[in-house]
Amino acid sequence: MKFFVVFKLLLLNSYLSFAQSLGGPATGMGEAGVAQRDAWSAFYNVGGLAWVKQTTLVAGYENRFGFSEGLHAAGVGFVKPMNFGVGSLSVYRFGDALYSEDQIALGFSHKVSQFSFGLRLNGYQYHIETVGTRFTTAVDVGGIAKLSSELTFGMQITNLTQAKKSRYTEEKIPTLVQTGLNYRPTETIRLVAEVEHQVQQKTNAKFGAEYTAMKKINFRCGVQTAHFQQFFGLGLNHRLLQIDYALRTHSELGLSHQLSLAYKLER
Repeated sequence: MKFFVVFKLLLLNSYLSFAQSLGGPATGMGEAGVAQRDAWSAFYNVGGLAWVKQTTLVAGYENRFGFSEGLHAAGVGFVKPMNFGVGSLSVYRFGDALYSEDQIALGFSHKVSQFSFGLRLNGYQYHIETVGTRFTTAVDVGGIAKLSSELTFGMQITNLTQAKKSRYTEEKIPTLVQTGLNYRPTETIRLVAEVEHQVQQKTNAKFGAEYTAMKKINFRCGVQTAHFQQFFGLGLNHRLLQIDYALRTHSELGLSHQLSLAYKLER
């Protein structure tokens, strides 16, 4: 039975990739977060951190496809603006005692005029109950270009260093190249599009939309094409606190529910 559970986790994780897809604003729009510029950039494009102006705590939890165990993801992050840029510390965990993937990351981003650049150092730990624990490190880089007041372009390379999961195996951490646009034609409408490429995998296109009502309520939807999935989201904004819910639907695997919080600390 334990072998079956571990196999299930490995299969689904390979099928959907081990992505830090936490943070309701992006998840509700098909996980198209490479061009976003908020505290959730600690989990998406590190280059977006430089646009954060206030110290922020973020936390998220997702139950994937309704499994009672194994397919859970959770993470917390801390984003701090400094005189010379913006830094972040984030922790992410996927799995359970039988099989788990853990990550701790330090990120930094700096802005020059309408451009920002970021670097993230990651420590990964992989654990299988019957095999043991392996630890490795990897580097991500990313950037944001504000092309106009309405349009933003983002790009990130995950695992730039081509790190392996351990020195005992040839299996590498996925290397992803992501590019995307964030377009806001009006104050109430936001459109996003992203292309994600991974070696020896289908190119994944992501599209999403957001409508803001009364400046406090966000309605979101999105799709992904590689393994077709639909996304829906709802966000509630307060002056300091943002609460987001996201729903992922998959025709074969079912529903996933995600809840995330972002709390801005007053200066």
